[in-house]
Amino acid sequence: MEGRLSLSLDSKVLLLGLLTAALTAAGVFFQKVNGLRGGNAFMSPWLALACACFFPTFYIANRVFLMGGKMSLYVLATAATYVFSIGIGRLYFGESVSTGRWVGCALIVLGVAVTARF
Repeated sequence: MEGRLSLSLDSKVLLLGLLTAALTAAGVFFQKVNGLRGGNAFMSPWLALACACFFPTFYIANRVFLMGGKMSLYVLATAATYVFSIGIGRLYFGESVSTGRWVGCALIVLGVAVTARF
């Protein structure tokens, strides 16, 4: 088919790993909002949103492995959760982030980029 973008298996695995990282960070965000708003520990709209973010990650991981994706690449890409979470903590919750944590974020991004290339 013309005009259809065809990605390699590794590219698909990397993108699905990053999607998993984003969903996981969003789920943690909604858990934190629940804690700040004094939500129920067992059920609240914020926890429902967190679950709506977490549940697809199980399906995505299963899909990656069923299509023959490399675990070493997928799990590495999910490390971007740390980067997304630090960014959310800093931007939305106003948390202070030390230089060491920013350096750690940069190393994670560099590690994912280097590993994705090989």
